[in-house]
Amino acid sequence: MRRREFIRLIGTIGAVWPRNLVAQPTDQLKKKMTRIGFLASVPHERIDAFDRGLREQGYSDGENIIIERRFWKNDPEQLAKFAAELVALDVEVIVAPTTPEALAAKALTSTIPIVTATADAVGVGLAESFARPGGNVTGLTAVGGSIKNLGLLAELLPGASRFAILLDPDNQYHSQSMARFEKAAAERRLEILPVVKRSVDDIGQAFQTMAIKGVQGLLVLADPIAAANRRKIIELAAQNRIPDVYYWREDAVEGGLIAYGPDLVDLNRRSATYVAKLLRGSKAADLPIEQAERYRLVINLKTANALGLSIPTSLLATADEVIE
Repeated sequence: MRRREFIRLIGTIGAVWPRNLVAQPTDQLKKKMTRIGFLASVPHERIDAFDRGLREQGYSDGENIIIERRFWKNDPEQLAKFAAELVALDVEVIVAPTTPEALAAKALTSTIPIVTATADAVGVGLAESFARPGGNVTGLTAVGGSIKNLGLLAELLPGASRFAILLDPDNQYHSQSMARFEKAAAERRLEILPVVKRSVDDIGQAFQTMAIKGVQGLLVLADPIAAANRRKIIELAAQNRIPDVYYWREDAVEGGLIAYGPDLVDLNRRSATYVAKLLRGSKAADLPIEQAERYRLVINLKTANALGLSIPTSLLATADEVIE
């Protein structure tokens, strides 16, 4: 057969060959890839950190692993729906960075391993202990900053005695934290006022309550609602001239007065190591839950000046970042 006739024959075969058979090897490869679930609030840089951590462990989405991502936003029903979707897909691991997401996944499965990055897994009953979780939830935790943040308010405002805590009473981590706040406040002879925000619609009313009660400082507890409405909370705090303390660096960068909390980028990157261990045969029950290694104190001097506050030299000296 001449070369020209051979090329024409191959072209004819390619034209009539069933397309599904041509694509089959790629489809079959994807079906054989390990699938993990990722359940989180709206996308942000922490997700990039998790993906980077996976690559450091030798996994890359679309190449040797498939990540089924579900992003929810301020809707518990949507969160439950997405958790159910991931369980139905029978993924090998579910990554649920925060307490609400870990609780939503845990409510639906006791067999699929769940990796968290910040949840208080022991405090809300997801794990028996940090050293030996004993169930299907493991990962990292960011507990430990709560009392420090209350202390920051007291140090910043030595003459103040009435502080508000903006929280969601349906969030089990917040409920656990309040018990610690009440004990610490009693020791310091401080009055703390829990102010409720279950949704974005509650935020405006919460600040009206603070104004009526004569609140002198505010601690905002971290959760997806606070993160999604960061700008609204910061603006209302500024309008009401209430010094505000947060957990995440982003809050201070956006205009909050002070933020003290774990390095979330680092926590989410490290959570990928747990996924790798689980995929390689480790059991969630046997993987100790690790504490955050890095905490960051961020102070926004521009906000302090707008409030007419002088930041103590002791705080400035220990700050990891000062925004001017």
